[in-house]
Amino acid sequence: WMHRIASQAWFTSLIHSKRMPKSDPLQKTIQTSPWCTTRTETGTGQRIAPRVLSVFLLIGCGQNPPNTAIEEAEADTAVPCLESLDDENPCTRDSCENGRVQHDAIVGTPAWNQCATDVTFFAMGDPQYGGGADDKNTFQIEAMNRFPGTLWPSDFPGQDSPVVTPSGVLIAGDLTQNGRDDRLIELMPDELGQFIQEYGLTGNDGLLRYPVYEGYGNHDYDPDEPDDADFGDWRWWYTDDPTPAVCIVAERNRERAGLNRIAEGMDGHYSWDWGNLHLINVNLFPGDVPSQADENSRVRDPRHGLRFLIDDLETSVADSGRPVLIMLHYGLDTFGQESRWWTDEQRTAFREAIGDYNVIGLIHGHTHATSHYTWEGFDVFNVGSPYYLNYNADGRGHFTVFRVTDSFMAVGDVSWSPEAEGRDPSFGGWSHVVYFDHCVAPLPSCP
Repeated sequence: WMHRIASQAWFTSLIHSKRMPKSDPLQKTIQTSPWCTTRTETGTGQRIAPRVLSVFLLIGCGQNPPNTAIEEAEADTAVPCLESLDDENPCTRDSCENGRVQHDAIVGTPAWNQCATDVTFFAMGDPQYGGGADDKNTFQIEAMNRFPGTLWPSDFPGQDSPVVTPSGVLIAGDLTQNGRDDRLIELMPDELGQFIQEYGLTGNDGLLRYPVYEGYGNHDYDPDEPDDADFGDWRWWYTDDPTPAVCIVAERNRERAGLNRIAEGMDGHYSWDWGNLHLINVNLFPGDVPSQADENSRVRDPRHGLRFLIDDLETSVADSGRPVLIMLHYGLDTFGQESRWWTDEQRTAFREAIGDYNVIGLIHGHTHATSHYTWEGFDVFNVGSPYYLNYNADGRGHFTVFRVTDSFMAVGDVSWSPEAEGRDPSFGGWSHVVYFDHCVAPLPSCP
């Protein structure tokens, strides 16, 4: 045992004298135990010089250390590399070892899952039960249920391969037209109940066959707004639990599949991972207080969405560089930037919050239409709605399909006709493909 202690003390002192500064995302550190010294790759710590690692590999576990003076002399006479280290390949780590240049492959970053990501999902907005055609959501669900198996078009990666079963459906707010539940069922329909019954939550408890990840929108606050002229002042009937279609998101989070983090209380925000892809739902918009533009605006409380976003990015993403998608209700087009929804100052704070992260897209609803555009350098996807009357000039319902891998994101508009009752979903309209420039290599599939 004295020999082991002496060996460990010698090796620890050698390590501390030979450390190199942080210089690359995959770093190496030496971990010691009372019985043996082991070499481990981690995402933190400092990278040990290659000459020290070669010493360790000779030592093994429980063997006698070599002569320290000899090792020091060899280190001092290392042969420099004459050729350039940089091979201009971002997916290799370049180093010099005794006059020889080495280019070691990099796979992802240490904070990512070291497995392959290939996730497909659907996204839409504004089911808005109580508004528009009564059958619009029935047709939308039929179209989404039928769409897997459709072949990707020629302008997408993986052309002529089938769209796989989606991991889930994202719904970017406005679950209801008026935010009503069943408390006045004799007078008005149970809009919230219809949403829950038809879309379900798990993929096994409604008409939709896939898990649901919904957020709330401005219409879901309607019972708490003062100027609803449809049936007088709804606040008289909704003094208790005035926003059930908002609070339902937080209630359903307890049973929602695969969540990483959930906001406190009834705020309703949440995040989750699909492979290396990190997704965040901030519901109405990423702000901490309502817009003060008018009396209705002040009712629409974003419930600390910005605070949740900042905390989640720091906790779940940090400096990993992993891709992030963010879902909100309000858009960043001209209509979505009106002050009655959210303000210039709030959008500036949002921009600052996401600026240091690899945000590959922003997903929103609100307009009932569909499009792709950019805002402050970020891809923005207005993901469509089942509204085939008004809003969409083609008279069709729309949703969006996403496929995200470690090397690309492919996004396309999907539409269906009311004449076929949603049984004819097809690619059409717009499409967008972006290829990522981070390092990837063949990896095992994520569990």
